[in-house]
Amino acid sequence: MKHNLSIVLFFVFSVVAFGQTQENLLMERFFMNAFNPAYVGSEGKSIAIVTRTTWSGVTQAPRSNYLYYSGAPKKNLSFGISVISNKIYIDTRNQYAVDASYKLKLGGQYTLNLGLKAGMASKKTNLEDLDRITTESNPFITTTNQGNYPVFGAGFLIQGEKLYFSLGTPNFLNPEKFIDDSSFIQNQNPTLYMAAGYSIDLGFFDSTINPYVTSRIIPGVPNQMSIGGNFNFKSTFEIGMGYKSIDYAYVMFMLKLKMGIDIGYATDFGVGNNSNLSRTGFEFFAKYRF
Repeated sequence: MKHNLSIVLFFVFSVVAFGQTQENLLMERFFMNAFNPAYVGSEGKSIAIVTRTTWSGVTQAPRSNYLYYSGAPKKNLSFGISVISNKIYIDTRNQYAVDASYKLKLGGQYTLNLGLKAGMASKKTNLEDLDRITTESNPFITTTNQGNYPVFGAGFLIQGEKLYFSLGTPNFLNPEKFIDDSSFIQNQNPTLYMAAGYSIDLGFFDSTINPYVTSRIIPGVPNQMSIGGNFNFKSTFEIGMGYKSIDYAYVMFMLKLKMGIDIGYATDFGVGNNSNLSRTGFEFFAKYRF
């Protein structure tokens, strides 16, 4: 038990100490592998994809695509692969990583997953997409800047029959330290992703209500928190809604087919100070469980 506690403390302090910024998904509860490698293998063998568009209807609006594969646990050890692509106007970032997690039994019904992520990422800034900037008008401006840097993340997941809590970072290495021409990439603060939830059995039609909270924590930046809940009916479909602390609300729907296929859709819209904003974002989600 003391040995397990030492491992837990090592991961907690490692995860809290470092991080890296990633896009905040509406349906991240179903796609935590992208942010926390400890989720690999927690749902068995599966493959999933998410595509997100922010500010729909805007030319060159931010787009994000996520793909992951999670293998089934073997002797409490699971491996997976994750691919992330973000396009924000003139900026493109891609990440390719291998994820691994190891499961430990805690007291009672609870288990602890410890995860590691390692890979490579690239960043490319194409100034040719800015109509007002050309190399002819300013010969000191290069049209394209690009660089590669390593990725190394960590996280943990505590899970029971009804309750879960996790904390992780997809990358705690600062890319500025690994790119020779760092003038086009900012010094990025560490980013943590926290998630917690509980499943409440309604006692009829095999239905549950699943309240949850997620938070993106960046030192020196106001935390972004999401609070929401889903209604699960007979494990055939889910509907849900939530609120994000940046004055956005969202709704989602997921259909669970008998062949092990999940298909979901989510959209967000401004409320409060953002209620006058007409532009919204949306996500499509698909998962296949082997």
